[in-house]
Amino acid sequence: MIDRSVGDFFYGLRKDGLTPLVKGVSELGSTTGFVGVLLITLVWTLLYLRNVRYAVWLTVSLAGGWLLNKALKALYSRERPDLWDHLVVPDGYSFPSGNAMISAAFFGLIALLLLRSGKAGNRIWAAVVLLIILLIGVSRLYLGVHYASDIVGGFLAGAVVAVLCSWGALRRNNR
Repeated sequence: MIDRSVGDFFYGLRKDGLTPLVKGVSELGSTTGFVGVLLITLVWTLLYLRNVRYAVWLTVSLAGGWLLNKALKALYSRERPDLWDHLVVPDGYSFPSGNAMISAAFFGLIALLLLRSGKAGNRIWAAVVLLIILLIGVSRLYLGVHYASDIVGGFLAGAVVAVLCSWGALRRNNR
């Protein structure tokens, strides 16, 4: 019932001028978006911060989020919603949302590492990254390819991956 109500709400927001923007936000949570951001963060982490451990854990968060998502999709095998027109062609099962889950795992780790730095400016960047995660999840509802519970489940599972990776990155840094 909540899935239907939330989906109907986002279906009602659809506008021709807004759809290309939402599709662009959704692309940040695609393989191309993740790999692009990973490459940028690896260059930054290795060349500017000179922190190999963070680079490794960023890669682990992305790969771990992807692998866990594949396993959960196979376990639950939930079909995509057919209540609304799909504005993009979905791939695979619906639960959990891969875009939401992997975003929460990968971008979530970026946000946690930014917050850990203690720099005031990085808190603002962390908030921006968290907003991006939220917008990626919302974009999947707008595009009609997920139920709200797919997004929430993806966010929760991805957050677990991000927290575990941050513990690993920070614990190894403190040795």
